[in-house]
Amino acid sequence: MAKKKQRVPEKKFNWTIVYGVLAVIFIAAVAIYFTSAPPQKPQTQNIMQPAPGKVKIVEFMKFDCPHCYDLHQELPRILEKYGNNVTITYVPIVFPGQSTESIEAYIIADQMGKGAEMQDALFNEAHSEMVNGKVIGTNLMLMESVPTLEGVAASIGLGADFNAKLEGGDARNAASANLALMTNYGVDSTPTIFVNGKRIGSTAADLDSSLSSLLG
Repeated sequence: MAKKKQRVPEKKFNWTIVYGVLAVIFIAAVAIYFTSAPPQKPQTQNIMQPAPGKVKIVEFMKFDCPHCYDLHQELPRILEKYGNNVTITYVPIVFPGQSTESIEAYIIADQMGKGAEMQDALFNEAHSEMVNGKVIGTNLMLMESVPTLEGVAASIGLGADFNAKLEGGDARNAASANLALMTNYGVDSTPTIFVNGKRIGSTAADLDSSLSSLLG
């Protein structure tokens, strides 16, 4: 009597292992994507939106801009004239090829409660070369030199905390957001002034005239 051939039992395919391997690959791919993906572009805000019952001024300016410096000297008089009827937002910018560190320095100082003092100090440092009361040059070191900016910060009472934030790039994204706003609003010169979202002329007289037409 012939013996029956024994069949080797078929091994069942282990789908659990396959699913496990696929899960590991998927998780690794996600991890690689999020660690290697470029940073998202900074989000811009609607800086033109006025508060209820207020006229909104937005000034795009550069600390090494002589015309911005001139406007800076006149703004306190204009803001005092119109008082609580106006609000103002300053958007420091730079043009292509310039470092953003002066913007970052202002933003960090503002976050530390010294925005107005830093703005004064940066403008004064940038336009310190004067003869007979007239600016004859610009301190370009201000725009590019971290030690110079830290020296300006020290003059208004900011120290190690400010320096650490500036050197660590804490305000770099915020500075990039300012440059994005510059592009979004078509700013190609400084100062550029908007009143309630409308672009006006660039002088103190232009601003005064615009506010007068709105507020009387």
